[in-house]
Amino acid sequence: MKNIEEILQKLLAEQDFLKEMQGRIVENYDIMIQNQQQNANNHEVVVHNQSTIIRNQEIIVNNQINIVRNQKQIVQNQVQLEAILQTQVHLLNLVKKLVGENESLEVTQEFVGNVVEAKRESINSKPFNNPTPL
Repeated sequence: MKNIEEILQKLLAEQDFLKEMQGRIVENYDIMIQNQQQNANNHEVVVHNQSTIIRNQEIIVNNQINIVRNQKQIVQNQVQLEAILQTQVHLLNLVKKLVGENESLEVTQEFVGNVVEAKRESINSKPFNNPTPL
């Protein structure tokens, strides 16, 4: 009988051990399910962030396109301003000839060039052209 009691005790101990192991397995499955849920939530955040990045990249591309357009417009404006300046030089030269000053076109161009250079120097010396305080 003693042998049966020992076997029964061992079986009960093994059953308790198996129950504990099954409890741990269930706990591990719960942890795995929570981890999978967290991974799914993180994936949603990643997808949202990626869509935000894509939208920002589209904005950057559009801004770059606008910068190029603006640069083209600046160049066109510079060409037009140069044409206007040359027209003004010719008109000034003609006005001077009308009032009796027989000045060559080169002298008139030099005069206007000096006026433009003096204006550039006065603009460059003003503090609003210095970006550091901005």
